Amino acid sequence: MLQDKYVSVRTLLGEHNQALGFNSEKPEEKPTGFVDPDGFVTCIKAAGGTSEDRLKKFSYEDILECLPTHGNVKPKALAKEIAQIFRGKDEDSTPQSGNHSPRPVSAKKAERMSPKELVEHFDPEEPTNPVGKRLMDISRGEPFIVYETGRIVDVDTTTKLLLELKSGFPEGRKTVTVGKEIKPVYAIGYLPEHYVDENPIYAGRPLRPDGTCDQLNRSWDGVELEVRQFIRVGIDLGQLAVSRDKAHDYLDWALKIDAMTYLRNRYPEVSVEFDRLKKEGNLPALQIELGHLVAVEEGHPARPFDDGKKVQWVEHLTPEGYKFRESVSQLTRRMTKELQAQRSGGTMSGDIARKASSNPWDRK
Repeated sequence: MLQDKYVSVRTLLGEHNQALGFNSEKPEEKPTGFVDPDGFVTCIKAAGGTSEDRLKKFSYEDILECLPTHGNVKPKALAKEIAQIFRGKDEDSTPQSGNHSPRPVSAKKAERMSPKELVEHFDPEEPTNPVGKRLMDISRGEPFIVYETGRIVDVDTTTKLLLELKSGFPEGRKTVTVGKEIKPVYAIGYLPEHYVDENPIYAGRPLRPDGTCDQLNRSWDGVELEVRQFIRVGIDLGQLAVSRDKAHDYLDWALKIDAMTYLRNRYPEVSVEFDRLKKEGNLPALQIELGHLVAVEEGHPARPFDDGKKVQWVEHLTPEGYKFRESVSQLTRRMTKELQAQRSGGTMSGDIARKASSNPWDRK
């Protein structure tokens, strides 16, 4: 019954609030993470949760929209428990010890589920669980997943495309028309709208979550977006050459307190182009999409080299390595000059002669 589900949700939220330290005798003192049960239920009903059938279709992402967010923390675990209550109990989601925490769908049950049930239970962020693996088997790694918004799966369209593959179609679709909108179709293991910051110097390379560049092992954290964009515009114009030493210089300048003023004064032509692009709304976004998570099975294209892009390896030397390389370069230049002098009738200095006649790799 619809009312029973809302009662169960209110009980769960009450337990949640109590665990946070909420005291009902002091209702004005709400701890961080507190959820107002009445406000939550009102929000869900306003979103369409006024019948059992519609309530079952709520994903945990839908439920998160009605839960409070504190900083960057979203109560995903709580939303998933509530989603399970809305969908009802089954043999693999029996509440344990009085709470409403469901057990994951087992591999045995996944084998017995219909394509639509599999799609309804599919979590895009967990493609290697039994449901994801079963969907991979049916789809043969071909694309069939369509998202409504963000990472909310369009169950009906996704099921339709899955049944196409199950019936024998050799390839999945790349796009599909839903209503009046053309949408991309994804394979298991791929996520839409998974954007991260792009490296301002090395185009096409993502920065790590803490802003670290994987080429310099230094972080861009704290550098304003426009400063990053200015450097990219300069590189695109050919005004800023890209090399390891230069890259370190650019990051040093970007970290200055007056970085933008410094860069504009140093590169006036880049400054003019930057302002033009900014006025037109065409500055580089410096966002890059990470299109996949993991390969569910061997042989499926979710490995780092399967996209066919050339991999450029960057030389990383220790300070001692740089000194050694420079000393070898200097020795080579001196030996060349001495040899030229010898051919002209001169003699090779004793120090150079000794070094030239010995194997440099044998010296300690």
